Amino acid sequence: MLLTATLSLHATNGDQMIATGTKSMGMGGVGIALPFGAESGLNNPALITYVEKSEISGSVTLFFPSIETKSSKEAQWHESDSDFYLMPAVQYATHLGGGVYAGLGVWGMAGMGIDFSNAPTGSGLMRMKDDLMIMHIAAPLALREEGMSVGIAPILQVGMLDIEYRVLQKRHPFDKDWKANFGAVIGMAYDFGNGLILGAKYRTPISMSYENSENGNELELQQPGEFGVGFSYTCGAHTFAFDYKRIQWGSAEGYSDFGWKDQDVYAVGYQYQAENWALRLGYNHGKSPLDTAAMRPIQDYFNLLGFPATSEDHYTLGGSYTLDRQWSFDFAAVYSPEKKTNGRLGGGIILPETIENKHSEFSLTAQVNYRF
Repeated sequence: MLLTATLSLHATNGDQMIATGTKSMGMGGVGIALPFGAESGLNNPALITYVEKSEISGSVTLFFPSIETKSSKEAQWHESDSDFYLMPAVQYATHLGGGVYAGLGVWGMAGMGIDFSNAPTGSGLMRMKDDLMIMHIAAPLALREEGMSVGIAPILQVGMLDIEYRVLQKRHPFDKDWKANFGAVIGMAYDFGNGLILGAKYRTPISMSYENSENGNELELQQPGEFGVGFSYTCGAHTFAFDYKRIQWGSAEGYSDFGWKDQDVYAVGYQYQAENWALRLGYNHGKSPLDTAAMRPIQDYFNLLGFPATSEDHYTLGGSYTLDRQWSFDFAAVYSPEKKTNGRLGGGIILPETIENKHSEFSLTAQVNYRF
């Protein structure tokens, strides 16, 4: 079901979601040093050691991106028809005994999509339509000895790329090509026993080679390596958390060719925990990896038209309700306000003089958890 569902994302930190779990999403994407049960399997596998027995959870995200683009060939804004996505996820973690913990999960992790196939011929938008989906299937394994936890999660990455555009009325297809490859995320955490937890993680880059159905050429598109550190502090009912991540777009094949830069991401979150409910707030900021000031006409054109990774600020709200010792429910909402970006291309027969993009996002996520 997960493989066939619509998992194409409109992502937020570059082409990646700010979080891969509902609780984390409600707190701005923190999770390197704050345990969230089975959710933690991909954020920091060391933190599944906080699962008491066994836990399984499933979530659905409703994602509503809004993208408008215009070029100097036609001074009129055109809205992308890719404005709704449905994204499921499922995760499981269990205590095997002693200090050994294991899990399994499937997460929609990254992607982008636009659809200007209905734009007029003279709009300068090439009637472009594209869809990129990245899904991670991971099996975390973790060990805990007193306050120290370490974990590793082998990753099977499944990706799909679909691109179509027109130049001088000629259709250039890059029909859906599915690929898979392997990587891993490793993490550690130390619990001081006084409410303070420190954490760190590293995810390996994962290369994908998509084949062009028209001419047989291949496009290398590597999901970048990422490292991060974080801390959380709990005092009574109050929890505060901070994460820093560096996403290495500048050395990732494909993205580096289009001028993407390394991205620093900062996330802060707050949680108030009552007896059977919790409230969460968060903020996430990551400066766009696109560098339109570098004046790379071809790269800027395809970035702002087809891969507009321009969102930077994200405000989040979340909560939980515990029904009994077994069942609980989570929700999260994420809002990224409109960001306007432009690039000066220099004009020509095909390229317009300038291109502008407006990008905002909103999502709602609901999750159910069962402990046994």
